[in-house]
Amino acid sequence: MQVKILKESGYPEALLGMSLSYYDHETDLDVWWDDSKYTRAKDRAGKLAHKDGGHNKFLESIQLWVYVQASRDFWQEMDTYRSGVTKQSASTMHTLDKRAVTSADFEEGTSTAIIDAFNICLAEYKDPNHVYYKNITRLKKNLPEGWLQERVICLNYKSLRHIYAQREKHRLKDWQQFCKEILEQIEHKEFIIESS
Repeated sequence: MQVKILKESGYPEALLGMSLSYYDHETDLDVWWDDSKYTRAKDRAGKLAHKDGGHNKFLESIQLWVYVQASRDFWQEMDTYRSGVTKQSASTMHTLDKRAVTSADFEEGTSTAIIDAFNICLAEYKDPNHVYYKNITRLKKNLPEGWLQERVICLNYKSLRHIYAQREKHRLKDWQQFCKEILEQIEHKEFIIESS
């Protein structure tokens, strides 16, 4: 599994949005939004981040774009998260039949017998004399769960808080790794976990 934050954006804008409750629109926004208000907003954000149920909605404005290479079993569970999360994936339809697969294409622990069986399906797919010649559906139906697929996911801090709370100690080790790597890379981990 690989997890890499490609970009994080929206922190200053989220603080401004959170502070608009105190803004008098007769004052020029650039004049009103000064260093002292920004500093107070940072302090308030740290207190509100852990108050789920609406008080931390500013977290929805802080976005992350993350490259993840993970197995299909991880992606099935990641698909649980739809609110505040979008995903774009590498195609199996366009790449699955290009070459024989190796253990490097799969999550560690995928049986070599399963990989070999898939390569047999691939050989049948490529054989013009075989009944399954060019049958991409059969090829896809026999793709092992350990197949590594790349996606770029876009999510916000609020959805990340939800994922982290549910999956940090999950029995599927990929979730633990995902949570650990995300936490190591984000700019504001204090919004995800409370310091003791």
